[in-house]
Amino acid sequence: MKRSGFTLIEMLVVVAIIGLLSSTILVGLSDARRRARDARRFADIRQIQNGLENLYSTSRAYPKSEDLYDLIKELPTDPQGGRYGYIQVNSNAYMLGACLENTRPPEIMSYSRPDAASFDISPQGSTQEPPTQCTCESQNAYCVNVGL
Repeated sequence: MKRSGFTLIEMLVVVAIIGLLSSTILVGLSDARRRARDARRFADIRQIQNGLENLYSTSRAYPKSEDLYDLIKELPTDPQGGRYGYIQVNSNAYMLGACLENTRPPEIMSYSRPDAASFDISPQGSTQEPPTQCTCESQNAYCVNVGL
């Protein structure tokens, strides 16, 4: 009588191969997820800028740093939690930024000035990594400004 089926060794080899393939795919997906979250951050910053300009056109001043999320209720938040960095420099100038998970691509311009290190745009209220702290001079930061 002939028995058909797989041996234990054959099953273990198949399971090991499937495990290796799935771990490779998961590593590739995590990088794609980081890039997708960074792309969302770029888009969110532009959306917040539009909201700030609408607010400025009616009140002729940008909101104070602590008032931004209170005045504009539906502002986007960082994909990993927390509020985007916003600093009102004066009534006619502000700094807005996001900390990225990857190094900022060279084709994307970011605010750069000798005092950029003083603008901490870390996501407020976030406990997620990376990063919990970055400034506008960081390679993993995207900053925009108006009036500076």
